[in-house]
Amino acid sequence: MKILSTNIENLAESKKAVYMLTKAPGVNVKDFRMDESVEVNTFALYTETKTGKDGSESEQEVLAIILADGTKLATISPTFIRSFMEIVELMDGDPFAIICRKSVSKGGREFVTCELDCT
Repeated sequence: MKILSTNIENLAESKKAVYMLTKAPGVNVKDFRMDESVEVNTFALYTETKTGKDGSESEQEVLAIILADGTKLATISPTFIRSFMEIVELMDGDPFAIICRKSVSKGGREFVTCELDCT
């Protein structure tokens, strides 16, 4: 596992937070409440090794988010990860809340994304 981005300032001193973000069970973003503002507490974008059915290994990006109420969200959705990381970059360390959204692609497939709560 390699952490690519996080808002945890000192990973060495925050082992429990790292565990919560990378190993503890959570709610998949696609199964979370949609269209509701939720405050982000901590997050980590990391890679983990995924073993395929044929035994081959590949690296997969995972985004984990701990909300202000303690709920952990996790996703491998590239669309959601891209949207969330754009928000993180824009907010530059300031506190923020997101709204999870479901949408349908031009090809008819459902996907999840998020947007910054600007209210």
